[in-house]
Amino acid sequence: MLMLVVSATLARADFSLDVDDDGKTMPLTDGLLVIRHLFGFTGDALVSGAVATDAGRKAPDAISEYLKSNETLLDIDADGKVTALTDGLLVIRGLFGFSGPSLSQGAIGSDSLRTDGEAVSTYLTTITDSDNDGANDAFDVFPGDPTESVDTDGDLIGNNVDTDDDGDGVADGSDAFPLDSSESVDTDSDGTGNNADTDDDGDG
Repeated sequence: MLMLVVSATLARADFSLDVDDDGKTMPLTDGLLVIRHLFGFTGDALVSGAVATDAGRKAPDAISEYLKSNETLLDIDADGKVTALTDGLLVIRGLFGFSGPSLSQGAIGSDSLRTDGEAVSTYLTTITDSDNDGANDAFDVFPGDPTESVDTDGDLIGNNVDTDDDGDGVADGSDAFPLDSSESVDTDSDGTGNNADTDDDGDG
């Protein structure tokens, strides 16, 4: 059992539950690797039968290091400890699609801050990248689309295909501030849009 200081910090952008780095987050590979690690397995005992054939992270030492360096994020129930039969079980259940009481029952520590399935599910989205696009689900407007993650103007068209990302009616190619709906023109190219610039032409 590893004792940890409870942290409210959300998952770092460089960590997700795709432990073997094969582009998928699965209970019988990634989830199994997490729970084995938390049980203290190392070497072949850690990875045997639990690493995808096309994984980018296969070596036991690489997987151990990846999980060890991110263990604070594996405190799924936020009780200050990372254990196999609470946090590891919550990870596997979550990856199997469990939710509500079926996710949390019998797997929450006595001093946990996340005390029910809803809270656990919400946290798991911060460390799960379902579409493997580098944006974890909680921060991905399109968690099932690997080509999109951001929608600046909230029009349900991802920025990668949206020709007007900020929704100000000026196409991105003609907009000096394509992510700022309050500005589109910068006559003197000083980095301050004309609406806020007190000297639009820069003549002093």
